[in-house]
Amino acid sequence: MDDLISWINSYATQSIFIATALLALLESLAFVGILVPGVAILATISWLAGQQALSLPLLLLSGFLGAVAGDWISYILGRYASHWIASLKIMQRHPNWIAEGERFFARYGGLSIFLGRFIGPIRAVIPFIAGSCAMPPARFLVFNLLSAAFWAPVYLIPAYWLGQQAEELKMGWNIWLQLVALVVFIGVLFHAIHHQLTPGKHVYRWLHPFATGAKDLLRTYVFIVLTTLLLILCITFRQLTGVSPLELEVYNQLHPSPEYLHVYAVFATLLGDGIYLIVGSLLTAILLSVHTRARTAVMFLLLMLGVLLLNVAIKHSLGWPRPELGQLLYDSDSFPSGHASSAATLLASWAVLFAHGCCATLKRRIYLAFMLPIVSVALSRVILGVHWPLDVIAGLAEGLLLAAILRWYLGRSKEMPLPTVFRRWLGMGILLLTVGYAALKGTAALSFYTH
Repeated sequence: MDDLISWINSYATQSIFIATALLALLESLAFVGILVPGVAILATISWLAGQQALSLPLLLLSGFLGAVAGDWISYILGRYASHWIASLKIMQRHPNWIAEGERFFARYGGLSIFLGRFIGPIRAVIPFIAGSCAMPPARFLVFNLLSAAFWAPVYLIPAYWLGQQAEELKMGWNIWLQLVALVVFIGVLFHAIHHQLTPGKHVYRWLHPFATGAKDLLRTYVFIVLTTLLLILCITFRQLTGVSPLELEVYNQLHPSPEYLHVYAVFATLLGDGIYLIVGSLLTAILLSVHTRARTAVMFLLLMLGVLLLNVAIKHSLGWPRPELGQLLYDSDSFPSGHASSAATLLASWAVLFAHGCCATLKRRIYLAFMLPIVSVALSRVILGVHWPLDVIAGLAEGLLLAAILRWYLGRSKEMPLPTVFRRWLGMGILLLTVGYAALKGTAALSFYTH
């Protein structure tokens, strides 16, 4: 039996090195690397290798050999099969793949082999272009070996180190490192998805047949589907598992918190107060009406009312109790978080109004700017000990879903972009409301949440 366990462990270890080499090959292979998320999977495998304390030199060697092999196969395909590959239907549907690679190769020459290794989709195209342009094999091999020798440590060592530190990262203040990493990851993921849903991008071309007649709202439809699924998943998990051990561990690490974080959480949570929601909604509706957007104002108010009603309906249907401290401060149920859902709806809806009519790049920047206060409100509820982590995730999903409905309404009704003066007045109004409300309620809130 011991021999069998030893063999299984040895086989699993070998599999990690083989998988690393194979994924590095696929990541570098002509055009396949564009479609395969090899870097993300390699990072996961490196993290596992670090957690299991496997040999780092062997891991790096596996990645190096796979990367070299992938580029070399791509070079051979470009040298001897470029015309056949260019005639394939998938290549004819994506002529920009070769065109972008040719421009990059023409600009940097042999150095493009090295640089391209570190640049997303170009990585899987440049060796093929080098082969089709009859670059001497010896010269290509030098750049191939050199780039792979740099690529493997850059992409594999950070995740391997995190895997080594996995146990330590679970404890103490490192929970904040994980949360920051999670927020950054979500921001990058949102940016990438939003970018890929731009007309002309791969994901857009795959999905746009399902949005016939409303291609300009494809991002909105995708976001509505994703937030709806997230809310359903949260409700399902709460019903089936209750407060899981992982959720309890996260809660215990976030609460209680250092004094400075407690103060930050108190002021952040004010953005989810009912009074702030009501005043902010009325202010926005008035400004919309002044600028001849009465229907949009009504829709905005309906969504703000909708988040309150939906939140109450879910709370009463599930009846899940708050943490112990939350039960002392509130007499309402815990799931979902009303503060998280209210803040997400109001702040994300403001982001939608600011971004309406802007270019895709500016929209992403506006949405990402509003993400920080939205996430801060959600985290504050756990830091203050009045909600479980899943409560605030469900609240975020609920609020973002309703904000996406506002974006859908603006797109379907063909509303003209709001004038610059509206954005200016709305921005000033939000600033004055936030500062004034914090000044009026800050001291009382600090007293309320002090225990």
